[in-house]
Amino acid sequence: MKATFPQSILLVQQADAVQSELVSSLEKLGMSVLAIADCSTAMVGFREEDIDIVMVDIDFPDDRGIDLLGKMAADPRELPLIGVSRRKSLADVVEAVRHGATDYLMLPPENLDVIRHVIDRAVERGALKRENLAYRTKLENANRDLLESLTLLQQDQQAGKHVQQLLLPDTPKQIGGYSFCHFILPSLYLSGDFVDYFIVGEDHAVFFVADVSGHGASSAFVTVFLKNLFARKRSDFLHRGSTAILSPAKMLAIANRELLEMGIGKHVTMCVGAFDLKCHQLCYSVAGHLPAPAMAVDGKAEFLPEHDMPVGLFADAEYSDHMITFPPGAVLTLFSDGILEVLDSDTLEEKELKLLDILGEGESMSTGLAKTFGLLEIDEAPDDIAILVVCRL
Repeated sequence: MKATFPQSILLVQQADAVQSELVSSLEKLGMSVLAIADCSTAMVGFREEDIDIVMVDIDFPDDRGIDLLGKMAADPRELPLIGVSRRKSLADVVEAVRHGATDYLMLPPENLDVIRHVIDRAVERGALKRENLAYRTKLENANRDLLESLTLLQQDQQAGKHVQQLLLPDTPKQIGGYSFCHFILPSLYLSGDFVDYFIVGEDHAVFFVADVSGHGASSAFVTVFLKNLFARKRSDFLHRGSTAILSPAKMLAIANRELLEMGIGKHVTMCVGAFDLKCHQLCYSVAGHLPAPAMAVDGKAEFLPEHDMPVGLFADAEYSDHMITFPPGAVLTLFSDGILEVLDSDTLEEKELKLLDILGEGESMSTGLAKTFGLLEIDEAPDDIAILVVCRL
């Protein structure tokens, strides 16, 4: 959306014929001009007057114009700042931008259209800068909330378990023509395994399964981070039109970058999926998750192909989206690797074949699978175990 053209402007410029011409041009554009020819008093007008945009002459002696730009750029209002100069110098442009100018105008301007274009561009860039600042502040607040959540988890494991359970989605839950359900068995009070699923807009449902390295409070903290990340990107879809939430590969890349920036030494294996509820297609991406997601159709279960690197290990990790059709009656089942610990087969290949045999029976409830694997009778699990089952009704 195009930003509104400003109504009032503060012009800080040496008094001469060029200034008079510029004031006249700005007034022809319908702007109210506050012209100040003295740098020493310009900050008073900048702070006290109701202005929308500022032009500063960088040709003042002793770099006073440049210094003034820097002071104005530090103001929390983040007003658009335009540097103006009679000199045709690229170095002047770079210096003005370095000190906070959002755009630059060579004097004298060729015509009104040039001035209008520079002002429009400065306003749009200023609006984008403020928006980015707002989102950076939002992210900082979210990270602070995450750290507070971590403190809570560390202080009271039992309270932390309750908090973590509150973050989990309802089970079972129907979204469009699909049923989602989950089961989580933690090896401690707090689990490093997590699942989530939710509707996005009217036509999509997104889910993920995450298995965080390690156990306890620090691993549970990462599950809180992931819940928050997906909630933020869902909000971005609803309020900003961002489609990142619909691309599992993009979500994994974002999670990878932000987890590395946290520097907490944790990595995550994940599977993220996005269902198109109208076309009945599944877009998915797998980040080192074992065992692989398995889809059962007509009594036969197969693992989904294509795997990428885990999240939080490598800055240059790349993730890819894969698309498959999801037919009526199909069942998608995802486990964390803890399920492999409770299977009595000797090799990984034998355990995976056993999983496929069981899933081929078409069980569509996570609690049913938990009963099949004897998870309901386990007092102390050797590892966190998570199950997510999605079926098309």
